[in-house]
Amino acid sequence: MTTLTVGMQATVQRVIDQALVEEYAQLCHDQPQKTVPEPLIGALFSHVLGVKLPGAGSVYLRQELIFHDTARVGEMLTATVTITHIRTDKPLITLRTQCTGSNQRLIVDGEALVMVPQV
Repeated sequence: MTTLTVGMQATVQRVIDQALVEEYAQLCHDQPQKTVPEPLIGALFSHVLGVKLPGAGSVYLRQELIFHDTARVGEMLTATVTITHIRTDKPLITLRTQCTGSNQRLIVDGEALVMVPQV
């Protein structure tokens, strides 16, 4: 496992299309929206945390998301997580979570707490 340090960062980019929005709406027994549902944006952070940073074996304990704008269907979204704090007494790290849309427009900003296998 790579040594985790404050400032480490990982991203994922994804275009969420109308087909995915419609599939999500069916799953939730809801009507499709013209914007990307907020849980689909949150899922981008789950992907980064579980696959890239900190990666496999990490346990997502808490997520705070503050939405500043809506994401448009078909827009390129960039979800970024950055380590902001590493606990030395417990295997816990805090990460800033941000998602931007086109032209670096801030869609969501937040913070996650993750337990990692080793720090």
